[in-house]
Amino acid sequence: MPFIATSLSALSAANGFTLWHYRTTDNRAETGVAGYFTPAADRVRIGDIILVQASDGTTMLPVRAGNLTGAAVVLDSLGAPPEIQRSAYLPFSISLTGTTEARAITIDPMPNAIEPGASVPVGATILGNITNITFQIRNAAGTVLATQASAVANGRASVLFPAQASGGGYRILARNTADTNHFSLSAPFAIGMAPRLLNEEGGVVLLEDSGQLLLF
Repeated sequence: MPFIATSLSALSAANGFTLWHYRTTDNRAETGVAGYFTPAADRVRIGDIILVQASDGTTMLPVRAGNLTGAAVVLDSLGAPPEIQRSAYLPFSISLTGTTEARAITIDPMPNAIEPGASVPVGATILGNITNITFQIRNAAGTVLATQASAVANGRASVLFPAQASGGGYRILARNTADTNHFSLSAPFAIGMAPRLLNEEGGVVLLEDSGQLLLF
């Protein structure tokens, strides 16, 4: 089928350039034959582009010297119209509000001396929104000897650890059960016999519990 002038229309024009649209039932090979668009020589100019929707696909034909079209650029071999995709970035912002809350775990001072065979009482004062405390007793090497948990009531938590062997360097660790990064560690303490007072009477040194130490 020959060129049909009414099927050629301008899509856009600027700075001496025109983008044309041409729809036809001819195939792409037929529209690319030299001289096909000669009847439109008075309308198209060198450098223009003709977007051809042929029966077997969509192509772009650049207009060359003498109003002859150059090699076609195939856009879609299935004949579907060309598709233009656009993307954009949408700015957005997020505002966050928060409140601060003080939290603290303060372990009670340990007794000066804890006798072997006696239970080890441990207590702590709790500040803030803490509901449970996990206590640990550790030896001088840092080994966990026992673990006990306690609910917080009226700002206090306490447990009673079983008796431990005589020695020094024991420590108590109190940890917020819900936040393992929040904890407190006591100062070292010892487990052993408390020092006794000695009294001298009649050449005999008496211990505080009336035991005798013989002197020679």
